[in-house]
Amino acid sequence: MKTELKAVSNQSNQELATLANCAAAWKGDELLNSTYWNYQLTSVEVWEIEAAIRNLNHPQNIDNSDIQFNQFSKTLAKVSEELENGKGAVLLKGVPVDRYSEAEIAKVYLAMCKLMGTPIRESNSDFDSPRRNQTQFITYIRAEAADSTQEGKQSNDAFKLHTDRCDANSLLCIRQARTGGENYLASAMTIYNEMRQSHPDIAEELLKEIPFFFEGENNWTTYPLWCIHKGKFTTQYSSAYVSLSQLIPEAPRLTEKQKQGLELLQEIGLRVGIKIRLEPGDWLITNNHVIYHSRTSWPIEPGQYDRLLLRTWYTPFNSRELPDTQSFKTFWGEVEAGKPKGGFLPNHPTPPDQPITEPLSETDAYWLAKYMKGRWRGVDNIK
Repeated sequence: MKTELKAVSNQSNQELATLANCAAAWKGDELLNSTYWNYQLTSVEVWEIEAAIRNLNHPQNIDNSDIQFNQFSKTLAKVSEELENGKGAVLLKGVPVDRYSEAEIAKVYLAMCKLMGTPIRESNSDFDSPRRNQTQFITYIRAEAADSTQEGKQSNDAFKLHTDRCDANSLLCIRQARTGGENYLASAMTIYNEMRQSHPDIAEELLKEIPFFFEGENNWTTYPLWCIHKGKFTTQYSSAYVSLSQLIPEAPRLTEKQKQGLELLQEIGLRVGIKIRLEPGDWLITNNHVIYHSRTSWPIEPGQYDRLLLRTWYTPFNSRELPDTQSFKTFWGEVEAGKPKGGFLPNHPTPPDQPITEPLSETDAYWLAKYMKGRWRGVDNIK
């Protein structure tokens, strides 16, 4: 079956020129000029974090009502503005991760994320790695195997530039590997601008809907890699999920120009982006609508070099509106500004900011099982 893929964005030259010159269209070291890049937490902000940990540990503090972030909440309000209307990436330094247990840090980390938005579920503990069973809203990013095909195991694989299905992606570094494990960031808007200048016909093809491997019905859906809606840019991309979609006979085929565009995206991204190495206490947050991220591999070893990052996905209170189209609603579940969206099973009856506690329906379980097999073990298990 051949499906016609359509463009969802038709912008004027003036609108495109405005996007080309906005703060989120940065290159390389230009990111370092941001006020909230390499921002060192003040002694007052660290004190507030530690006071929050003590209150979270208090047996009588059931509803977290005693947690106060007076100064830090003001800083994070400015961080949210930088993420949505600035460069789209921030790096805060000095979270006191070395003084407390992983569980204590995880609790306060989630509380800090809630100052900026609404955390959304990343996975259901029945379907993901055994070490992800503490909560559906924090993922412990650590290597459990050196081979990504081992079902249910997190690996130390390198990842290409991609986005996650959330408005904001938050990573807190607890431990770093002895070597490797670097992160790479690139502005999606800069990549778009560069490609529009050098290969305008190819850039235009990426404004059309392309196929994605998907956990819902039929295990595929279509979605535009790039879109401009009400003057704001949005992107969603993962090379693995696009490639897996092409192994499903019923899914639309990528055009040759779209294939070229996906290769160019990686090439341009590596040229205009920036490599960083997180250290313990570093808090990296990116806006998934405008920033691609990737990582390098690292050696697996126990102890102080057992690389561990805590990840939270959340919808900022000031997040952008997405197009009210079927493809966006299928992919995100919700498209209104500031409404929790995306994450694990975004169209599930349980809202994305609530944990799934009941067994899935027979239909949802069937398609999710096929999706997970394809995700871990490849094409032979998704046919």
